[in-house]
Amino acid sequence: MNGISGHAGLFGNANDLAKLMQMFLNYGEYGGYNFLDSLTIKKWTSYQFVEFDNRRGIIFDKPLLRNKHLGTPSPLASDKSFGHSGFTGTFVWIDPEYEITYVFLSNRVYPTRNNSKLSDLNIRTGILQALYDSITDKPFGL
Repeated sequence: MNGISGHAGLFGNANDLAKLMQMFLNYGEYGGYNFLDSLTIKKWTSYQFVEFDNRRGIIFDKPLLRNKHLGTPSPLASDKSFGHSGFTGTFVWIDPEYEITYVFLSNRVYPTRNNSKLSDLNIRTGILQALYDSITDKPFGL
């Protein structure tokens, strides 16, 4: 593909993924260029099918609509926040209200697909929770 791919994990690194996520945080703009229309980003990252208690946007996950303390990513995440957790352990979370861009890259499937330590130990969301705790006056704790 000559170095061009829409798959963030396979051909990307933390720096590239952070730039892509920063572009989403900036509603389509990065480095002085407008790559996507801000209304498109807002549509992609807003809750869809709220009447069915759906916590997902068109492209990204969102915080739970109710009982925020039970779900990914953090009880302190704003309703404007959005992100994705990947099968291989990759995790990104963007929160426009707090201006957070969080990128976590890992290889959960090495040396075997049966490795569940990232989930069992809550590492990805634990780090994100520590970020929220450090910038808010209402720490939730891990």
